[in-house]
Amino acid sequence: MVAFFSEDELHDMVLKMDAVEETIFANGLARLKKPVLPLVNMVQFLYLTGPFATMDEVISRLTKSVELEGVVFENPQEMLRPYTAYLQEFEVLKGKKRLSVSLPFIINEKQEPVAKRQALELWIKQQILSQELETINSMLCEPCGCVLCCTGPNSEFDESSGFKGEMKQRFFEIPLTESEIDLFPIDRVDTSQSRTMTAHSEPSLRIGQKLFYRHDMALYHWRTGWSLILPEGAACPHLLADTRKCRVYAERPAVCRKPQIFAYVLEKTADVAKRSDGAAIPVHMARNKVLAIWDCLYVRKFQDAIGSYVEMSGLEPVFKKSKT
Repeated sequence: MVAFFSEDELHDMVLKMDAVEETIFANGLARLKKPVLPLVNMVQFLYLTGPFATMDEVISRLTKSVELEGVVFENPQEMLRPYTAYLQEFEVLKGKKRLSVSLPFIINEKQEPVAKRQALELWIKQQILSQELETINSMLCEPCGCVLCCTGPNSEFDESSGFKGEMKQRFFEIPLTESEIDLFPIDRVDTSQSRTMTAHSEPSLRIGQKLFYRHDMALYHWRTGWSLILPEGAACPHLLADTRKCRVYAERPAVCRKPQIFAYVLEKTADVAKRSDGAAIPVHMARNKVLAIWDCLYVRKFQDAIGSYVEMSGLEPVFKKSKT
């Protein structure tokens, strides 16, 4: 039996679907509408221009709602508290403390070193934005139902994940820490040869007569550490095919918690610089951007909200495809 619906009925169905989506993504969308960086800029200005010895003194004064760029922040103290440790690094500018971390050497896109104060501001923004986006990602990712990050190229999940078309990649790499590899009870490849290479070395690692990514899914110990390699058609062993849920979601690896909306205030380069004491330190380039991965379903769906979030944060949005 075929059911036919009127235009009004179809319209009502679409509204109901939108209402459901609005509910399940409500927390993440609410966070996108109120980014923390405008508040960070405000308290930095108050601290540097006011009679405050510490950042905590500034934050403790924020007992009422604050309106910035037409957005009302009802409880600025609560929003800023998770980032207190980073905000306290601003105190070095008044000589109240020493930096608790070693800053990278930061250059602009013209390869020129940036001033020390600007370098500190950029580093703090990168850390705070990364932390905030990790929280937002969790709010948007779990209800999305997408499994593209959990599967290899051209897997059986691709179409249901929203990605269609032949992918150029022959494998996907999921970097893992030493403490995370025991989450995956699968074969491991740890040889003297693998430890001198990376997953993207040319020529590629061979195991027997075949390239490593032509073998079944496995853990590999590279020069850069461990990673899970998902070859074509593979899926993470913790991805449940019937529900498309992760069986170890609460204990999932750190890389699986990272956002598909990345803080791109700073970009690490392959270069190193030498401090005055002779120590080698990494070189980062100031980008002042936020990178959103277009493959991700919620990035596509909420492109406008993400763009507004980035612009309110005083940065430039960049939408880019990762899996092709």
